[in-house]
Amino acid sequence: MRKTELQRFRKLLMEEKERVSKSLAQHEKTIMHRDDQSGLETGKAHSNHMADQGSDEFQYETTIKFAKTEGRYLYNIEEALRRIEDGTYGKCLGCGKQIGLPRLKRLPYTRLCIECKEKEEAGTL
Repeated sequence: MRKTELQRFRKLLMEEKERVSKSLAQHEKTIMHRDDQSGLETGKAHSNHMADQGSDEFQYETTIKFAKTEGRYLYNIEEALRRIEDGTYGKCLGCGKQIGLPRLKRLPYTRLCIECKEKEEAGTL
C-alpha cells in the first residue's frame, strides 16, 4: 500500500476515533447520571408514573448497549491504527494476503479479507 493511502486511512481513522470517543464520553455521562454543567452525579431519575419509569429504564439500557457497541468499535479503530504504525495494515490477519482496497475504503478498521471474514462467520476460521 502506498504512503499516501496509509496517510489517508490514518487521518480517517483518527477522525472517527475522535468522534466515537466524544460519543462514548456523552454516553458515560448518561450512564453515570452526571450533570453536564457541574459534573456531579445527579442520581437516577425517578418518574412518578410507572409507564415513564419503564421508558426511562429502557432508555438507560439502550444507552448502555450503544456504549458497549461503540466501545468495541473504538477498540477496532485503535487496533487498525496500531497496524498502520507497525506496518501490517491492509494485510489479512487470517491468511496474510492483502485486503482489497474497496473493502478497506468501506471498513477501514477491518482486520480480515472477505474470504476469511466469511470463514470466521461460518465458524471455520
